[in-house]
Amino acid sequence: MTDNRTAVTVPAELRTALAALASEACDGELSAAELLAAGGTPFVLLGVGSLAQLRLLDAVESTYGVFFDLTGPIGFPAGLDALAENLVTEHGVTLPVDAG
Repeated sequence: MTDNRTAVTVPAELRTALAALASEACDGELSAAELLAAGGTPFVLLGVGSLAQLRLLDAVESTYGVFFDLTGPIGFPAGLDALAENLVTEHGVTLPVDAG
């Protein structure tokens, strides 16, 4: 079976910024470096609980001014890479927000 999805290019800076948000959302139980290294692994398999995932979702929505419809067909992106790809493809986000 052939996968017809187009490859999505996610800027490294965006992945890094999302990893920092995810680390903060899980109270540092996983470092940003660990999250980056396990980018394709679902958050739940990394031990990131549902509350931490909701905190991450809230932080991403606030930071990037986007809205995730968790009842829609996409739901919550499973891992860091899926979250980054969703921001690029569904919300047009291409760069991290400057914290300064």
